[in-house]
Amino acid sequence: MTFHNGSFSSIYLSIPGVMNPNLSPKSNSGVSLDAGQVVYFFPNGKKGKKEVLFVVSPNWKKDTILQVDEIIRFRIKSLGY
Repeated sequence: MTFHNGSFSSIYLSIPGVMNPNLSPKSNSGVSLDAGQVVYFFPNGKKGKKEVLFVVSPNWKKDTILQVDEIIRFRIKSLGY
């Protein structure tokens, strides 16, 4: 799958057992994740507490493109940050 960062800011993620990617502004990053894998983000910046961003769905195909910046925007609102 592809993680897309359409924002003008870097996005810091944590994927246990896989990697801790830094998505550069306006970039794409290809990743291979198994269904059920948890992806975390840092709503208060890289040094803050991490929160669950999403869990990889078994319905997602290998060519799925995730708009990570938009998913983060939605999660921040739902978490009340």
